[in-house]
Amino acid sequence: MSEVAESLASRLAELSGTGRVRTDPKSLAAYEVDGRAPSAALLPGSVSEVAEILRFASAERLAVIPIGGRTHMDIGMPPQRYDLALDVSAMKQVLAYEPRDLTLGVEPGITYAELDRSLRKEGQFLPLAPSFAERATLGGIVAAAADTPLRYAHGTAKDLLLGIEFVTGEGVISKSGGRVVKNVTGYDLHKLLIGSLGTLAVITRLNFRTFPLPPGRRMFVAAFADLSGALTLGRAIMKSPLQLRVVDLVNPRAAGLFTAYSGSILGRDSWLAVVEAAGHEKVLERHARDLASLSQDAQATEFVALDEDHRERLFGCLCDFSPIAFGATPAATVFRIAAIFSAIPALLEDTRKLAECHALDCAILIRALSVVYIALLPPANPEVYPELASCSRKLMTLCVKSGVAPMIERCPLEIKNALGIWPPPGTEREITQRLKHVFDPHCILSPGRFRGGI
Repeated sequence: MSEVAESLASRLAELSGTGRVRTDPKSLAAYEVDGRAPSAALLPGSVSEVAEILRFASAERLAVIPIGGRTHMDIGMPPQRYDLALDVSAMKQVLAYEPRDLTLGVEPGITYAELDRSLRKEGQFLPLAPSFAERATLGGIVAAAADTPLRYAHGTAKDLLLGIEFVTGEGVISKSGGRVVKNVTGYDLHKLLIGSLGTLAVITRLNFRTFPLPPGRRMFVAAFADLSGALTLGRAIMKSPLQLRVVDLVNPRAAGLFTAYSGSILGRDSWLAVVEAAGHEKVLERHARDLASLSQDAQATEFVALDEDHRERLFGCLCDFSPIAFGATPAATVFRIAAIFSAIPALLEDTRKLAECHALDCAILIRALSVVYIALLPPANPEVYPELASCSRKLMTLCVKSGVAPMIERCPLEIKNALGIWPPPGTEREITQRLKHVFDPHCILSPGRFRGGI
């Protein structure tokens, strides 16, 4: 270790304790972000320690990246600088829980699975089921704006988050929102941190609303010969009075990946509509009848109700779409595209033509009839990267012209460096830069990770 590194390690140990500083190469390798490792990793145990570390980093102009379960670190651009990893995984306490009020306050390092087990003891749950639930932390889920199959019924983090405590880039402890559902004080500044990838502040507490566990649930799968039938069912569901938890559509390639990953669901040659209902038995029976009828009207070739084991497997696949795509090929490039339902048919037809033109396989998941995940699946061969980059660039341009909002959620580093993962920023760039300056005036938090080089 160099003299400068030793001096830094000594100062960091004073801030967070010698047992909470990592400087050896083996430990630091676990904190790599897009091939870049920090000089040190710190594991604070409290918000005051986080604030002290950030005040020091701000004074020394050290670049800091907040880290949790490391399940969503592929999202975002490579960091421009990276000196310190701020690992909040030791901050994993449930700070407040009022089951009767359906409210909850937690530290950012608690994992979704750990929290879910605690809530289930009280007959409740938090509908943010992510990929890698055993490792994904609540802070990371919010910072990455991670999606969930339960989006159709419960929305996203912005619909569930009541308030946040955070530490700015200058080490100032702040908060926004509150701890109760009916909170009307101040601006919803905490919602700016959702999806900010740790570029504005370090989250130290999150307050959520929770929900009662349903008395029962049942997942149904309808198979269709083509996309048109699946979309017809989706359109009928939106017009119906049915209150469903999950409404996702899966193309044949994605269905094949799911089958290979977790066991047989249905045939690999069909578009699948995956729908889940919740409630008492009579409610589930009514949903089964109505969904069977709607599926028949949409020309479904098969309609089945899944047993609990197959339900768990398929739900897990829906959560893990991106990781499963990467398991199929490490060169997978996964787009996440927010789109209104009426724009989806043309978007997918144009995507099909693009993929065929570039000889690329394509797995598709339509989440809650409003977010389209497109995984371009080339062979695991660096020689195909130029073709993959060309197709990805054209798809990004196509999305912008179509009025939908794309980002590349996961891709090889070569694609990030060649394309970026967002379209070029527009008129919002000045606003985001001003926000960055307010929250992090010295640009020490995850520099360059967000859109526009923020």
